[in-house]
Amino acid sequence: MRTLKLSTVAAVSALGTVICFVAGAVAMGSSGVGVLIPETGRPGLDWIAAVDDAGWLFFAGAWLVILMGFLGIIALVGFYDTLRLAGPVMILAPILGAVGLTLVTVSHLIPIAMGYAIVPAYMDADPGGQAALAATADTFAAIALVINAAGNFLNWGVVVPLYAVAILTTRALPRWIGWLGLLVGALASWLGLLSPASSVISAISNIGFIGFFVFMLSMGIALLRRRSRVDEASQASSQPPT
Repeated sequence: MRTLKLSTVAAVSALGTVICFVAGAVAMGSSGVGVLIPETGRPGLDWIAAVDDAGWLFFAGAWLVILMGFLGIIALVGFYDTLRLAGPVMILAPILGAVGLTLVTVSHLIPIAMGYAIVPAYMDADPGGQAALAATADTFAAIALVINAAGNFLNWGVVVPLYAVAILTTRALPRWIGWLGLLVGALASWLGLLSPASSVISAISNIGFIGFFVFMLSMGIALLRRRSRVDEASQASSQPPT
């Protein structure tokens, strides 16, 4: 444990975050369920029917998304180890990152619970019971969507830009990753606030969503390469002169 660097743990966790996201999305998509958190109203009822038909594959993908959140928390906390020299304000990044991804993970756990409890009950209920369960499902879906939006705003709009600015000022990692982080904040978070007003803005905001995972992948690779260069330099300095 003494030789294990926090930055290395963060790098591996960042890569694991991306892998779990892709695997989870593929599993849920293959099951016929397009999204983990349902919308309210008619789309929510379609989601219930799709989850009922999907079976275990949906839940396998959903739990991979939960694992993604756990690994993402470790990654966003661990990035601080490399970028803390940017200044005292950087202490906010791991704290807000942990809070943000915890909120996102909770928002993902709610529809999983809905899949286990509400979906089978709805499918077996009479019309009156289905109406009551549909209202309950809408309530839980709305809660999940609000919690998810709050967590994503912290992650994309605050934490990622903080790390991005730290990269640009310290040059501890390639500067293009810093610019990518600022782009993620601008598109996924700040522009995303206007997405309900326009489908075009919503589509552009989705680019920032994908950019977040590119950012995590880039951070993981860059941190591992940085550790490799540090190790090589340490070995070279420890060798006796010839």
